[in-house]
Amino acid sequence: MRWVPWAAGGAVLIAVGGGWLASLPDEDGPFAAERGPAAATTATASPEPRPAQTATAAAVPDALLNSALISIFDQVLSEAQADNKAAFMAKAPALLAKYLREDWRVRALGLLERYVDMQEALTSMPPPAPGDPAQLRRALQAREAMRRRYFAPEEIEGLFGDQIRQDNFMADKLELLANAALTPEQRTAALKQSEQAWLSPEQREVRREAVAHADVMQQTAALEARGASPQERFAARSKAYGYEVARNLAALDQEDQDWNARLDRYAAASEAEQARLRETLFNETERLRLSGALAMRSAAARKPAAPPGGQ
Repeated sequence: MRWVPWAAGGAVLIAVGGGWLASLPDEDGPFAAERGPAAATTATASPEPRPAQTATAAAVPDALLNSALISIFDQVLSEAQADNKAAFMAKAPALLAKYLREDWRVRALGLLERYVDMQEALTSMPPPAPGDPAQLRRALQAREAMRRRYFAPEEIEGLFGDQIRQDNFMADKLELLANAALTPEQRTAALKQSEQAWLSPEQREVRREAVAHADVMQQTAALEARGASPQERFAARSKAYGYEVARNLAALDQEDQDWNARLDRYAAASEAEQARLRETLFNETERLRLSGALAMRSAAARKPAAPPGGQ
């Protein structure tokens, strides 16, 4: 896609801890919908939590109004490589036919056109400053108002509901992290309450897995930094995550050690010897990783060490 100066993707980007986070699409949702009138309203001053598990409990969900459809729209926009909107809309029916069954395509085409119009309009909105909770909240409110210009309430809930809740949870998190008046215990409790209010059970599970993975990586880095023995690693991991997790991580440690030992032997060999070792030390999949792994090692070796006490 060339004519639109925005990246395909419906997620609001949120600055947290120096990084940018985006909500994930629901890849398993079904499809089918009725085009509704666009509602021209403004965003409320403070959005109310709308838990995903109860937001549409009173009505049967419209199958097309699903965040997976936004993923399809983004894919179609990427594939079209159009120079302008008219050229894109001419290509869109054939591209949608690759992903949607025939009786859904006309309605999906109408939603797609409004999605493109909305995304073009969003380019006039300045992004929030990274790490500024107040600016982020205002940006979310402005984006919600923009959605209401192009989509009916039920369309917004179906297409963007999961994203909206994820964005508002992250905005809550930024505000809580910036609130120096809270004790650590109060902040943890407030974050848990916000998570329960905004996120669906599926989103909460994804978040728990991501946090656990980050915790494991942080603990592993600390153990490596102090040269912990395999026994010390196992004891620390068992205490934090349980026996099974500790056992699996120990197996990964062993695999890493074996891989690095083979890389050491290969890197130290002559060019003629490397040709033989490439076939005997590494399987077909590992040979595909070999050049990249050696390049990463070389780059790490060239990287200057940080001065003592430096940032």
